Amino acid sequence: MKNRESRSLRNVNAFDIGLIALGAALNVTVGYLVNILKVPLYFDSIGTVLITALCGWGYGVIVGLSGVIILTVTLVPTVIAYAGTAIVIATMVSVMMRFGFLSSMRMTIIGGILLGLASSAASVPVTTLLYGGVSLAGSDTITTVLKAFGLSLWESVMIGSLFTDITDKICTGIICFVLLKSLPERLRSRISGSRTLKSRSKINPPSDLSDIS
Repeated sequence: MKNRESRSLRNVNAFDIGLIALGAALNVTVGYLVNILKVPLYFDSIGTVLITALCGWGYGVIVGLSGVIILTVTLVPTVIAYAGTAIVIATMVSVMMRFGFLSSMRMTIIGGILLGLASSAASVPVTTLLYGGVSLAGSDTITTVLKAFGLSLWESVMIGSLFTDITDKICTGIICFVLLKSLPERLRSRISGSRTLKSRSKINPPSDLSDIS
């Protein structure tokens, strides 16, 4: 697995670099809008999930960390502490692709739930111990409400994070599922991880978008 990822990264070309830049731009742009609107979701890992699915774990990590660094410098300084979460997301997506993540709507939703649980597990200790329960994201509203009902800080952050992360990652997975389905075969064939994508996720024609049963 590691050798395959290393070979893939060594064979990086200008087109792949463009994909990495696109993924980072997706993370930053959508994350910025969500933060401004104070929506209780993140949507800042769309690029990470998409590029990991297309090009592999190494590319996804680069996209995730690039987005974290840019958001830290330009928007919210505290985001840098969640760099580990970005790595967890890329790792989870890479593993779940082997089991059909993004191959159908059902598997995408199941994978989104698992991705949300993993993301929450990585983020809750940072939010609670390092920032006292304040992440400067829309999810802080949920934490505040839960604390007002008498829950402890840990309980408030954990429950709020689980709700937010699972919902966020399901929505992120569905968005990436639709984006992957819309890619023409000719474009997909130019991507370094296209053969891996085909073998792991077995993505079907666009008609599979209706597969929710």
